[in-house]
Amino acid sequence: MRVNLVAVQAKPDLKDYAWPEAFSAKMASLMAQAMGAVDGGLPTLVSFPELVAMYLTFVPYYWDDLKGGGKLESAAMQIVMNHLGRVPEAERTNPERAARYLLFVEHALEAEKAYIDTFSGLAREYGAYVAAGSIALPPIEREPSKGGRHLMDATKVYNIAYLFSPRGVPLRRVPKVNLTEPFEARVFDAGPRSELIPVDTLLGRIGTLVCWDGFHESLVEHYDAMGVDILLKPSYNQHLWGGPCSYDAPGTEGENWLRTGCPSIIQGRDNIRYGVNAMMVGAVFEDMLAEGLSSISRNTSRSGASWEEGIIAMAERPDAEEIVAAAVDIDGR
Repeated sequence: MRVNLVAVQAKPDLKDYAWPEAFSAKMASLMAQAMGAVDGGLPTLVSFPELVAMYLTFVPYYWDDLKGGGKLESAAMQIVMNHLGRVPEAERTNPERAARYLLFVEHALEAEKAYIDTFSGLAREYGAYVAAGSIALPPIEREPSKGGRHLMDATKVYNIAYLFSPRGVPLRRVPKVNLTEPFEARVFDAGPRSELIPVDTLLGRIGTLVCWDGFHESLVEHYDAMGVDILLKPSYNQHLWGGPCSYDAPGTEGENWLRTGCPSIIQGRDNIRYGVNAMMVGAVFEDMLAEGLSSISRNTSRSGASWEEGIIAMAERPDAEEIVAAAVDIDGR
């Protein structure tokens, strides 16, 4: 079966999060570009980057505090100073806990609704599978018998990625298991590995590893052993792509991403056929710079094959918005 795989390399601005409708409009523009780059008659999977919706949890609600831009860390402390009275007593033990509550917990239900409405609607409109990148949220459950949606545990915040069917139904929510230093380890909670469960779709079995999780051999092995055909790796790299490697390996940051990341780590696997690595770029806030080259890669079936051999399509620039797409053959389900 011939299918389209698409990685959206997104570069949103602060104003794209000023209100939920602005976010929806930005994502709709990117989705239109993605679908315009492929044969719409083929089954399609479109993948967005890690944390593409993170700013949706707080920017619309503190726009007056944030509209000047600058650094997120200093802006978060200003929000705490201006709105401390809205923080529960238990979360006032230190400024970081207070900031986490105001940025990622207080408006989590509204933010998740906007996130779901946006990507569910796009999946239905185009009849495509949509991997919606990720958002920072506490665990949320919808129980109509209890009056609708509610926070299951307001003490946890996960970097979590949703996958939607062409009918707009959420198929799976996958949290990030391994957190990077310093930002994520300070702000988020590590998700349980038990939540790394693939989804059977008409395109094949799909598994998601959020960013750094996709560099861990044991997690890739886990999905390969579960028969995953397509590995999604939404990413947000906070280092200069052409700069020194952030973990002191020889070569640049970008060279090591490719040498140890999705195009190379899927090589020689029994079941994983393709990898889709959608990356965030740009700087919504000055201290949240992202750079990367999104890619579609294939398993050559040879262990030790180079990343160059695995690449099917890759972005041209690590700092620009691009759509990376490829039509590939897969057995499907």
